[in-house]
Amino acid sequence: MSTSTHTGSRRALPADALKRCPTCGTARGNVRKGWEPIHQDGQVVGYTCSDCPAWNEPIRRVDSARGVRFRAVVDATAAGSSKRKQATKTAATLAEARAWVEQVRSEVATSGGYAPTVGVTVAQVAERYLASRVDIRAVTLDGYRHQLRPVLRRLGDRPISEVTAAEVRELVAWLSEYGAAPTKAKPDGGPLTARSVRSSLGRLSMVLDHAVTDGLVDRNVSKGVKRPRHVKTVGRALEHWQSTELLRFRSVADRHPLAAAWRLTLSGMTRADVMGLRWEDVDMEAGTVTIRQGRVQLISDSGTSVVDAPKSSSRRRTIPVEVIHPGTMALVRALRARQAEDRLRAGNAWHDTGLVVVDALGRPPLPESYSDAFQRLCRAAGVPEIRLHSVRHSLAFWLHQIGVAPADAAALLGHTVEVHLSTYLPDSGSSGIAAAAAALARASVPATA
Repeated sequence: MSTSTHTGSRRALPADALKRCPTCGTARGNVRKGWEPIHQDGQVVGYTCSDCPAWNEPIRRVDSARGVRFRAVVDATAAGSSKRKQATKTAATLAEARAWVEQVRSEVATSGGYAPTVGVTVAQVAERYLASRVDIRAVTLDGYRHQLRPVLRRLGDRPISEVTAAEVRELVAWLSEYGAAPTKAKPDGGPLTARSVRSSLGRLSMVLDHAVTDGLVDRNVSKGVKRPRHVKTVGRALEHWQSTELLRFRSVADRHPLAAAWRLTLSGMTRADVMGLRWEDVDMEAGTVTIRQGRVQLISDSGTSVVDAPKSSSRRRTIPVEVIHPGTMALVRALRARQAEDRLRAGNAWHDTGLVVVDALGRPPLPESYSDAFQRLCRAAGVPEIRLHSVRHSLAFWLHQIGVAPADAAALLGHTVEVHLSTYLPDSGSSGIAAAAAALARASVPATA
């Protein structure tokens, strides 16, 4: 590379730039090959190592949890234009970043401007975006992929540089009518809920932001596009059982082979909590179970499940299941004894997962099968066929009915207090307002002589 001439970097040059690379901090020592001098006022004031951009290059080295990346920002203003335009790209290697800089400058010089690569499709950028999300749980990433699926059915083959705000508005209408996955009954797909449309549009916006960062488009055209209003169901409108129905279900579930698991569900554990529970997290003597992980079925692959950490710190908790439902530990012990018998019969065919809920060969069942069994038990018990997750709603309302403080109920269910109040007691502030108003009224009355 030619000797770089420093003409005023946007960054301050470190005092020891002659001894170590000002970008990565590598000591220069006696090494000379590959190090680029930094000139200022006719003097050499520092050196950059061979692994980093020259000090005057429009490229910056970025160190992150994903490793080293190189972010290039190039002036791409069209000839004669009064509006300044910059092209941006984050590359995996310095060589790639330099090649891209040369490409942009060449296009500006020969064509009067720079046009992002038109052949890159929405689907390709979506894959790049998903691959870049190494900061999230596997099940969360699977959810993102699921949210993008209907968007890609509509726009996947479109060059991302050609997508317009009008197309995004049309996409909203299309998702609301045909966004659901096609079936034999509805080969063109069916409508998505307002919530699902909002989720899909939100994920598309993230993909477009990624394209902006990579210099493929100038702006995110989905910004400002109106999304359908979603009214969240809260309070007593949430489906739930009455306490008598919950206890009726328990009496029937106690005769089921997975009676111990149903007791855990009726103690406020989610399906993921129960499916991911290990024997090492069960304290037989204390009558407690500790939530340290969950097992979730992937949306994109209905035959696959993954084990991951709880989705929030509040979900990590120890539940006194024996206190909530006396006799639970007896059922847990019976399940463990039966599992030991199954293990002896299976011999070498046994899968040693350490999980509490497994089949006769030690294999964990798909979480969806647990939900299916729940529906069958609902019918057997003669109680409303609510969703499995709604058992937690039932417990929340029962706890409030018997006077348990919201903070304590939230702790049992693994909620933050804010989420718990907004979900189950959305109007809880009204009593506080009334009390505060009454106190002010009393205080404002003049004392009698």
